[in-house]
Amino acid sequence: MNLKKRMFALFVLMSLISPIVKAQYEITFEIKNTTTDTLLLGYYWHGGTYAIDTAINNNKGKFVFKNKTKQLEQGVFFITDTKGHYCDFIITKEKNLKFKTEDAAWLKNLSVKGSKDEELYIDYMQKSDSLGSLYKEIIAGRETISKDEYDSKLKRFKDENDSLKNAFIKNHPDHLLAKILLAAKPIVVPQSEIIYKQDGSVDSIKMQNNRFCYYKRHYFDNVDLTCDALLNTNKQVFIDNYNNYWENVMKYEKADSILFYAEYWINKTGNGKMFDFFVRDISSRYLQSPIMGHDKVYVGMVDKYLKTGKFTGLAPSDVEQNINRADKWRNLLLGQTVPDLACPEGEEGSKWRHLDEFKTKYKILVFWAASCGHCTTEIPKLFEFYKQYRGQYNLEVFAVHTEGEIKERDTFLDKYGINWVNVNGLIATYDWREYFDVEKTPIIYILDANNKILAKNIAADNVKQVMDILENGGFDL
Repeated sequence: MNLKKRMFALFVLMSLISPIVKAQYEITFEIKNTTTDTLLLGYYWHGGTYAIDTAINNNKGKFVFKNKTKQLEQGVFFITDTKGHYCDFIITKEKNLKFKTEDAAWLKNLSVKGSKDEELYIDYMQKSDSLGSLYKEIIAGRETISKDEYDSKLKRFKDENDSLKNAFIKNHPDHLLAKILLAAKPIVVPQSEIIYKQDGSVDSIKMQNNRFCYYKRHYFDNVDLTCDALLNTNKQVFIDNYNNYWENVMKYEKADSILFYAEYWINKTGNGKMFDFFVRDISSRYLQSPIMGHDKVYVGMVDKYLKTGKFTGLAPSDVEQNINRADKWRNLLLGQTVPDLACPEGEEGSKWRHLDEFKTKYKILVFWAASCGHCTTEIPKLFEFYKQYRGQYNLEVFAVHTEGEIKERDTFLDKYGINWVNVNGLIATYDWREYFDVEKTPIIYILDANNKILAKNIAADNVKQVMDILENGGFDL
């Protein structure tokens, strides 16, 4: 309710209205015995709550939300006042609704004219609210009854609640509420068949992996992904579960696996707002992913949906920007080989050094600047690693100074005694800033002897750990 109160501050920010509002509606909300002078009409969108309209009391408790040019798309909406009263309702086909209630208890006394779907929704919500009150009574009386009695009451409540949901889903399968109730249901993962190792013992790890694979592939089975209205619901219905899938279930999956499941689910969405949401969100979250190797997902999404024109939800300039970025990142994916880079050690005329001149097992390519505050803490850490482990890992460092005076660089190098190969990046054989997409520093790459990218964008404190992983077979990405 506090959230609904705060929503009143949004009525002056009507620019927040999303494309959910399109054509024409008239919603009357009549409250018996109210002293409220203003009501707010709001809606849910992508997990947030937004204001659409306000209505003023006609001095008889009647409030009318009306717009002759805009319509409300299907979804869940709410009406609220400044006192904490609120109620949800749905918009399906009918956009002209008349609600009546009493100020003492909005939901309990709520009725509606103009929509059979709305009547079914309100009836369900009133029954659910009554069960919610029963649950509160059970919890409040926990200390006054035995554990067996408490458990029995809880079970009875759960059974009644499940029965209410299941009956609605069965009797009204095409109703928006049925889709909402189903979407909130977790997937039941069946037990794996018993798998044995060659020695006859049970392979519990493989069995767990089988169950996890089932979970990944069936995660959204209860969600009608063709129902765009699910985007216009409370975040617990769809958005929270959606985010959990990508942020937790798929968090450490290989990029190719993520791309497979992204396409798998997108193909189930149709061509509406859900399709746009999946493509836009997955592309965006892997554009910003902190997990090494997952930038490949972003590149794959751009190739699949932007380059082909399947996704049309961006302006042409934004499409071009994303395609150009993906083409640039394509050369920097793990496993790609970077071209030889040559720069002078100092000013023009000084000795030139080449990335290709190193014959070590590993090469660390780092872009940095003495004027960069973060670099002044990271580079000394990296040098300490270099001094201690250079021989153990058979590696060399090629440090490209990206900006500023060479004198400033040399002062910094002398201060810490940094004597690896240092070059002046302001003079180079090609535009490394463009090729390596250097927008900030420091940036650390680990390459093999042939300049193949093994790891990238690593903090200096993590280089030792990454090197140990590489020495033990590398990243399974």
